[in-house]
Amino acid sequence: MNVPRLLAAPLPGNDPVFGRGIAELRAAMDSGRLGAMDLVRAYLARIAAHDQAGPTLNAVLAINGQALAEAALRDAERHAASRREAVLGPLHGIPILFKDNIDTAGMPTTAGSLALAARRPQRDADVVRRLREAGAVVLGKTTLHELACGITNVSSLSGRTRNAYDASLVPGGSSGGSAVAVASSFAAAAIGTDTSGSIRIPAAFNQVWGLRPTAGRYSTAGVVPLSPTLDTVGPMARRLGDLEILWAAMTGAEPPREADPRQASRVWRIGTLDALFGSALAETEVSGHVRTALGGWRADGAHVQAVSLPLEDARLAAANITGYEFRDALARCLRDADLPVQSLTDILDGGYPHPEVTALLHERDAMRDPDGSARLAVLGRARALRDEVLAAMEHGQLDLLAYPTVRGAPARLGEPQRGGNGLLAAVTGLPALSVPIGFTASGAPVGLELLGPAGSERLLLEAARRFDACGSA
Repeated sequence: MNVPRLLAAPLPGNDPVFGRGIAELRAAMDSGRLGAMDLVRAYLARIAAHDQAGPTLNAVLAINGQALAEAALRDAERHAASRREAVLGPLHGIPILFKDNIDTAGMPTTAGSLALAARRPQRDADVVRRLREAGAVVLGKTTLHELACGITNVSSLSGRTRNAYDASLVPGGSSGGSAVAVASSFAAAAIGTDTSGSIRIPAAFNQVWGLRPTAGRYSTAGVVPLSPTLDTVGPMARRLGDLEILWAAMTGAEPPREADPRQASRVWRIGTLDALFGSALAETEVSGHVRTALGGWRADGAHVQAVSLPLEDARLAAANITGYEFRDALARCLRDADLPVQSLTDILDGGYPHPEVTALLHERDAMRDPDGSARLAVLGRARALRDEVLAAMEHGQLDLLAYPTVRGAPARLGEPQRGGNGLLAAVTGLPALSVPIGFTASGAPVGLELLGPAGSERLLLEAARRFDACGSA
């Protein structure tokens, strides 16, 4: 069996952050063995060795010039808190990377476009503010597919980002830089955005955890928009426990302390969406890997049953509102920015976009819906899909639905990526979690996507913990 290895290997000698989880890093700081400044320096050393050198993963777009100063402040706060026995935030001193369509005050937020290279927001996005309040250090910004309009992670500003396990393959997108950075230990964790699969696809391709929350569950204030109806912000991490800590900090919930004993004896009821399992020759290996993983959960006591729903790609695409929202939402975002462009038309007329993005941007710039009827029709189709999915779950008394995050393997650099299943959660507005479940016999990385009812993020995380514990991942 071909099991790929991370390209960003541990640095020679002491590499104190490689593969370490947030709890481990917090423990090292609590004991005085490491400080926040040590963590920042260690992550910067890994970025220097592997991002633009070595395998040249190209996942980090910009470093926060104030990261060491922020870390020094966190170290001073920790020292003062130890004298007062004060409680520190759950992310105190932990370096985090943010996708570069998420506003960070004093740093560029470009959405991966040369046209927005000079854009410097004055205020933090809501997610940045909340994580700073939890004690996080903003380490920098990650690459993304230009304007978040694609899933191969190529842009006019940063070029191509490479998969964390194979430099000849795409990392997925549009949060590809965040996924690669997390997998490569360039930060303790990262924040991405998801409109139609942009967190979950790269999470699967780089074997990290990625959560898309319920639509409207978390604020997208300060995020360069793609589709205000579908846009979400979510955490990405190497470990499920780290994802739980990030989600709690983002939402203000109580961070998890230990497994809920009620869930240990729970019989999980899981529906497999057969329509989202690939049947093409290049997809059957991934489908088989996912079914094997679910078989491990069944052996652990879960009830797993097939669910038949008409979820053809064309039907899901017809329920996607993005094309009717992107142009106008972007124009509103750029209205007050001191930039040479004020609209998508300006960006295209200026010849800014990467050639692989241009055709789609022209298509979206040309979309018109003067009386709003087309948009209403799309939203109606999305509501019908949501109703069918929830009715199927209720009829089968199911906790969650399961299917491959992506039906096939990552494409070669420069080639189009197909087979994503991200639209189902997007158009229904339901939360979904991509669970890393390893590699197929030929070395293709695979993610298992779990989808739950609205507001069921905690349920998804509890189910994933049980699934992970049964040895399937």
